[in-house]
Amino acid sequence: MCRPRVLVSRLLIAIGALAVSVAVPADALLGNGGFNAGLGPPWGTGLYSEGRPVWWNSQGCRSEAGLDETVAMEGLASLHIINLSARAPQVYGTMAQRISIEPNRPYRITVWLRGLDVASAGAVSVVVDEAWQIRPIAAPAGSYAWTRLSGTFSLPADHADIRILIEDAGEVWLDDLQVTPLDSILY
Repeated sequence: MCRPRVLVSRLLIAIGALAVSVAVPADALLGNGGFNAGLGPPWGTGLYSEGRPVWWNSQGCRSEAGLDETVAMEGLASLHIINLSARAPQVYGTMAQRISIEPNRPYRITVWLRGLDVASAGAVSVVVDEAWQIRPIAAPAGSYAWTRLSGTFSLPADHADIRILIEDAGEVWLDDLQVTPLDSILY
């Protein structure tokens, strides 16, 4: 028969082991996916990022991005993006982060998104490849409360450029962006 102190000690050890096994950082592959550490590195490290600010615009796009410490799904802040430009070829605002991945392995990407007057479906997307063709996350049009979006991808490369891209007018907040190996999560 165990004494109460021994039982409590064993219980605390079991709880600690359980906490270690499930307490995987939300941004294990993606650094600062909750935007709580600001908009510096590792953001601004993807393809085409060199020599540019973390958030940059193409072809006169009138977008801006910054931290919003008053609106967050989780944590202390969210990424707040406003775009005043209507959809047009090569007119966009963006930022990216390069992450290491295992070639041809499937990954799940998730993000919490809130929208206000988003002009079109796909106006905001998360792109993962260098050619900007694979977009596992695409925001819906309209205005909506926090919504969790999820998608999957697999690339032949040993890296992915996780690119947040806005190509049409609207206002969005993003929070808790995560990339995880598909076979390591069960939901």
